[in-house]
Amino acid sequence: MSTSLAHSSHFTRQLGTLVAAGLPLLQALQTMAMSAQTPHMRELIARLCVSLENGSAFHAALRQSVYFDALYCELVGAAEVAGNLDEVLLRLAALLERRQTLRSQMRSALAYPFAVLCITLVVVAVIMVWVVPVFEGIFSSLGAELPALTSSVLHLSRWLTSGGAVAVTVCLVLGCLLGQRLMQLSPVHLWLDSHLLQFPLVGKLIHHTQLSLWTLTLSDLLKAGVPILDALEVVAASSTNRCLGLATIELRSKVRQGQSLADAMWGLSPDPFFAQVFPPLLVQLVNVGEQSGALDSLLAKLAHQYMSQVDNLMREFTQLLEPLMMVLLGVVMGALVLALYLPVFQLGQVL
Repeated sequence: MSTSLAHSSHFTRQLGTLVAAGLPLLQALQTMAMSAQTPHMRELIARLCVSLENGSAFHAALRQSVYFDALYCELVGAAEVAGNLDEVLLRLAALLERRQTLRSQMRSALAYPFAVLCITLVVVAVIMVWVVPVFEGIFSSLGAELPALTSSVLHLSRWLTSGGAVAVTVCLVLGCLLGQRLMQLSPVHLWLDSHLLQFPLVGKLIHHTQLSLWTLTLSDLLKAGVPILDALEVVAASSTNRCLGLATIELRSKVRQGQSLADAMWGLSPDPFFAQVFPPLLVQLVNVGEQSGALDSLLAKLAHQYMSQVDNLMREFTQLLEPLMMVLLGVVMGALVLALYLPVFQLGQVL
């Protein structure tokens, strides 16, 4: 499967539709191979077909490929045992499509501010490198004392034109490489994930996004007949937030000792590190679901509720971020214009 979520969801949706239409699994894969749009997809489907022809189970064939995660293989394996592969594939497709939608929403929300920031940096660089030196020559010919703001801008322009721009570029590249390397360290990644959840608006957006995926994934695993311990293990491995993943591992440990899932969640509350991971409403509904025997259904409803909240938070985030970026652009450009024309205004007052 392609590493792209779009390709993953398309593959799963197409396979689920063909199996639901009554085609045997092998025939469905062969049909997909004939219509595959990329050589990579055709090669992948061909390997799956060979494994099935050799007598392997579908989930075992999937595990031989690096493109199928533990959640995918676990759900398919449970579906093969329960005989509802078509339903599980369609639920998997919905889950992958939801992940793709969340990623697209985040990218769309950040696209405009990122474009404004890039344009601002380019305009400021052009002004500092080519425009400010011209004004510096004019100010030198006047021989008057310059305001502090203007002097600061002139010094910054000289530094940039004398090699400072190269130094800034090198520092940015090195900083990105160092940050990427640090993010590969589990303690750093865990510290960042836990602190991101505490940000005023962004933290709530990330938290609800992670909870929507957590509840939806656990619901799908339970509906497919996966035991709760195995389901929690898969959910922990598939969580992109390390804090939530570690909390899920702790839940699994407590459930393995005989506690209910709700009691295990309440047991994490005194720990400051896990105190805010599972909201009280989630814990209460999990408790109701366990007592009524409808935990999977309640988790699915919770997932849709969190998804709606994520959509609302995304709109709030976008509406707040756009004016902030415009204010930033106005302050930066206004400061530069003021710095360059303030000596001219002062000269006019003297004359």
